[in-house]
Amino acid sequence: KFDGSLTLRIASDAGEEALKTAASGTEIASVEIKTVPKQEAAAKKAAAAESDKKPGSTADKSREIKNLRVDIHQLDHIMNLVEDLVINRGRLKQIAEQHRIKEMDEAIGMVERSVSELQNLMMNIRMIPLNQIFNRLPRVVRDVAIYDKKEVEFVIEGGETELDRSVMDGLNDPLLHLIRNAVNHGIESPEAREAAGKPRKGFVKLSAHRDRDNVIIELIDDGGGINVEKVKAKAIERGLITKEMADTFTTEQAVDLLFQPGFSTADKISDISGRGVGLDVVKRSIESLKGTIRVETTPGKGSRFELLLPPTMAIVDVMIVRINGRRLGIPISSIVEVANFKRDSTHFIGQGEAVLLRDEVLQLMWLNDMVGVSEVCEILIVVQYEKRKCCIPVDLVEGKQEVVVKPLSKLIGNTRGVSGITILGDGEVVPVLDVNTIA
Repeated sequence: KFDGSLTLRIASDAGEEALKTAASGTEIASVEIKTVPKQEAAAKKAAAAESDKKPGSTADKSREIKNLRVDIHQLDHIMNLVEDLVINRGRLKQIAEQHRIKEMDEAIGMVERSVSELQNLMMNIRMIPLNQIFNRLPRVVRDVAIYDKKEVEFVIEGGETELDRSVMDGLNDPLLHLIRNAVNHGIESPEAREAAGKPRKGFVKLSAHRDRDNVIIELIDDGGGINVEKVKAKAIERGLITKEMADTFTTEQAVDLLFQPGFSTADKISDISGRGVGLDVVKRSIESLKGTIRVETTPGKGSRFELLLPPTMAIVDVMIVRINGRRLGIPISSIVEVANFKRDSTHFIGQGEAVLLRDEVLQLMWLNDMVGVSEVCEILIVVQYEKRKCCIPVDLVEGKQEVVVKPLSKLIGNTRGVSGITILGDGEVVPVLDVNTIA
């Protein structure tokens, strides 16, 4: 209850009658109106604005509070603490389910909501707009175009799309490589374009957008496309394939050769290309970010490179499964479906086993090297990598969990098929599959 009085000063351009009318019918006891000459009012307003600009002013302090600078290492440390909270949240939840204590369930529910909110806030703080990389690229395009004596129009869209800082840090070099390739290998000389009935100036477009659980970055050019025959010839020259194999290759298979280590179709070494640093480096970099790269090309019309990246790498949703008594985590983003499986329904194709599922022949990926041989497998986890699908037979599906994926120790090194490890609520260390390397 408020029993005192309150004095309120209002500066307004409204007339005297309008102010009195506005005050009538309210609890305002009295209204005193003072007319101020316009020049005096303008002078006061300008003085107030000038005062706000001075260091130490109230407005200046307000701006400082809204834009605090935080050391990136401190931010990483806070993120590590959030990851620990996520792990312990899972542990508490598991204990509560085992003991079925109502009060504990309620308390853990509150903790779970708080941790989820903190986690989302931290994720948002770490997000950086792609413009921080995109804005550097027009100069790269210009420099390569000048070096190659080409004319190029470069368009950027979707630079406001955000990625986690850890993903952004690993994206700069592969994106730079693709941009240089688009101008150097993709766009033809002005004379060649005119001869082909195209505008003298080539067109390169870099765009980004969010699509469900992925950020998609597209690089499109209207150049000559990838010379598939030249790619095959280089592959034969290097002993990667035989001439007989090349004759049966589709465009997609030929394009995949570009991702072989050190592969390049450049005829001469320059500051831009032909240095043995090929698209394999780009692919490895993108896959290390848990992303994928796709390529489409049309002879004479151009090429399209598509990068699919997760917005963040730290905390992911996985399906926990059991094979031969051991647990594994499979990223939910890689799973297409879960189906029943009978051992007598398999077929031998080439050197491996396959199963017919929904009129589609899918290869079986037995994880014997990782977890040993199981005789129980009755469930298939269908996973997808790029346009390829395969099936992983498992004994049991325990359910979905949100987990923190930690990279493997340098002492262990890279293990094929494993992207990292996670610690579940009961303290068990579980490997998380890297579908990119097993599919």
